[in-house]
Amino acid sequence: MPPPPYREDLVKAEILAMLGPRPLNRSQIAARLGLGAATVTEHTRRLIELGFLRELPPQVSGRGRPKVPLEVVPDAAYTLGLRVHPDHLRGVLTRLDGSEVARLTRPFSPGADPVRQLAEVCEEVLRDPATGSRVLGIGLAVPGVIDPGTGTVRLSPRMGWTDLPLQPPLAARLPVPVLIDNDTRASTTGELLYGTGRDHDDFLVLAIGDGVGMGIVLGRRVHRGPDGVAGEFGHVPTGPGGPTCVCGRRGCVDAYVADYALAAEAVARGLVAAPPPLEGLRRLAAENAPGVRELLAEAGEILGRAVAGVVNVLAVRALTVIGESHVLWPYLAPGFHRAVDEGIIAALPGLETTIRPWDDSGHARGAASLVLAASLAS
Repeated sequence: MPPPPYREDLVKAEILAMLGPRPLNRSQIAARLGLGAATVTEHTRRLIELGFLRELPPQVSGRGRPKVPLEVVPDAAYTLGLRVHPDHLRGVLTRLDGSEVARLTRPFSPGADPVRQLAEVCEEVLRDPATGSRVLGIGLAVPGVIDPGTGTVRLSPRMGWTDLPLQPPLAARLPVPVLIDNDTRASTTGELLYGTGRDHDDFLVLAIGDGVGMGIVLGRRVHRGPDGVAGEFGHVPTGPGGPTCVCGRRGCVDAYVADYALAAEAVARGLVAAPPPLEGLRRLAAENAPGVRELLAEAGEILGRAVAGVVNVLAVRALTVIGESHVLWPYLAPGFHRAVDEGIIAALPGLETTIRPWDDSGHARGAASLVLAASLAS
């Protein structure tokens, strides 16, 4: 069950996501999604047959036929998303309206039979008598270069994996479909359904944390590229030389902006004696410790120049920032916005930038969104 590539395949998931907060009638759904009445009628009919939508009493307003509101049946089905981290798994079980049923955290060791560890966590959720039988599928959000078509982790330096076929053996062991994708693209699917995608058909998702990634949405389609390689924004070169990146090259965006890179540079400049954790770096910036805000502003400028290049190529108008390092945004922002304003060509409008509140379950929620989109693609 590969992630759905086309807008038509996403319509059912988009309808459920839109109806989550409030009931709407078919005309309202068609207008908000920019779809024809017949298309909406067909997709809502199928969702009613599945038990995922229900009709409410008709609303009479003036002349014409009464309008029939539709609402989601939230607990008709669930999706499980897992964020795979180098030392733990974070899971989120979500309803059809995107709300959370439960969260879980389990220890994880990438080098000790990852399929067994993942399967055991999934089987635990599927055994739950209250919800397990209604789980549509399981999504995995993994850092690195992921080929969702084959279920292979092509390269994940943080996990220590190369050409690891992770999804096929896991799918063979579990009774429900399993999907896998890069963690940033998984969260981009969530943004498409529940966030930025409600106002924009084309946008970027910038993930900053222990790495730097980018999700690209064009025409309401998450761009994955051949073999799932698209979105490796952290490995955009910034110029000759520069610090060494985890990929082995020098001068990548990741090597300047990822949290490990900022911590190392703080030590190299003599600002701290040892690499500070992310929260420590944020605290130093908040206290205006000597040189820290300047370091972050410079990193923000490097990030902004690279983002401006992508905006000039794709002509998108919106950017959403996610990830653990969003807490540093007040100090990255001055350099970032300056570089974006200077770098984007005059023919393009200003870039609308949104900073999304974030916690460790963010990518897991994105993985659950992958399942919703793929499960309703037919």
